[in-house]
Amino acid sequence: MDHKVPEPRGVPLGQQRLWAYTIQKEDKLRLKWFKKNESRLDEIANKVFLRQVPEEVRDEMKQRTMNCLKNVEQKHTVVKEEEPPIVEDSALTNIMRPVPKEVKDLLYSSTMKDGRMMYLKERYQVIPELRYYFPETTNFQYGWNMWDMDRKTGGSPFARQQVIRKSFYRRRGVKRDPEWYKEPAKLSPQVCGQI
Repeated sequence: MDHKVPEPRGVPLGQQRLWAYTIQKEDKLRLKWFKKNESRLDEIANKVFLRQVPEEVRDEMKQRTMNCLKNVEQKHTVVKEEEPPIVEDSALTNIMRPVPKEVKDLLYSSTMKDGRMMYLKERYQVIPELRYYFPETTNFQYGWNMWDMDRKTGGSPFARQQVIRKSFYRRRGVKRDPEWYKEPAKLSPQVCGQI
């Protein structure tokens, strides 16, 4: 593993040798580490990863979740009871919800490129809440269940408001003029002569 070090101009020969020595030393350390951990690396590289969660682990997760929920109900009084979201069995093993058959058929409907483009356009129009079971990335958390929050929250008092609609248009129709309101005086020679 001897490296041929090019001789740069203006660098003293001692510094060149020191540089070459440090490179050789680093190579030897890397080779030593690799020989020491070769069996472990081979084991990791050839390990078969399963995408499905074993039944025992799944049952244990369900049991642990149920126990936690029971303990919470005992410790705190629940003001408003909401049903927990229904989690499908495929949500434990898959990241995405199944694709509808009509959309999946778009892949094979026409030529390779057109079918793929039509499929991607159709999938892009579906919001992430309907494509994934849970927020997969941190960016999903910003808009996750945004439509539910919009119904629950009111407008901000500092946001833009429809001033003209509130002040000009009346919700109950036109009202009578108040008693104290008088017709304005019109400019005419008679009005001026009376003063």
